[in-house]
Amino acid sequence: MKDKKSFWIALGLLVVPILIYWVLSLANHTFVGLPYYGERIPPEGNQKDTIYYTVPDFKLVSQFGDTVTHASIGNKIYIANFFFARCKDVCPKMNAKVETVYAKCRELAATKPEYKDVLFVSHSVDPENDSVPILAMYAERMGVTNYNWLFLTGSKEAMYQAGRGYLLPVSIEDKTIDHSQQLLLIDKEKHIRGIYDGLEDREIKRLREDIDVLLASYKTKP
Repeated sequence: MKDKKSFWIALGLLVVPILIYWVLSLANHTFVGLPYYGERIPPEGNQKDTIYYTVPDFKLVSQFGDTVTHASIGNKIYIANFFFARCKDVCPKMNAKVETVYAKCRELAATKPEYKDVLFVSHSVDPENDSVPILAMYAERMGVTNYNWLFLTGSKEAMYQAGRGYLLPVSIEDKTIDHSQQLLLIDKEKHIRGIYDGLEDREIKRLREDIDVLLASYKTKP
């Protein structure tokens, strides 16, 4: 009887610390908040909360010919990137990796409705060439047939302002956007919550994890 009691005490001493570590690890993974990027205004006077940088609204056109603004994106989080259809080097590699995240979100949406609120928004840096029909063919080649991945174009000025809004390097002289392989995670309030190298597998993995964290944060909000 004494040996049996000693066994259970020893087992408890081994198992309890493991359980505590597992619970704390799970909590840290799920509830650690993501950072905010861009300028912020700290609380002052009657302003009780920090004001975080917000991506300015835009008015662009998708591969479906629809006008896309913050209002049409609505209450969704989205992943933004910049590309152009004629690109033969960086863009195909980057968008192939983005497609893996897009496909995973579509798969998860079948059982977890919150993943239906994940949108992918690719902005053209070559709007003079990337017309709506060109973007429609590009989307078809990518296997995109629904509204969860939008390929956007517009006037040169509109695309330039969009690039500035995402805090990307732009050329003021000729109003062009530097070709970037960055992916940006935007929350429902249009704050930038993550920046990732779109060519690195470890960064794509981090993006997928951060999407999970961001969606979970809306579940815990009162």
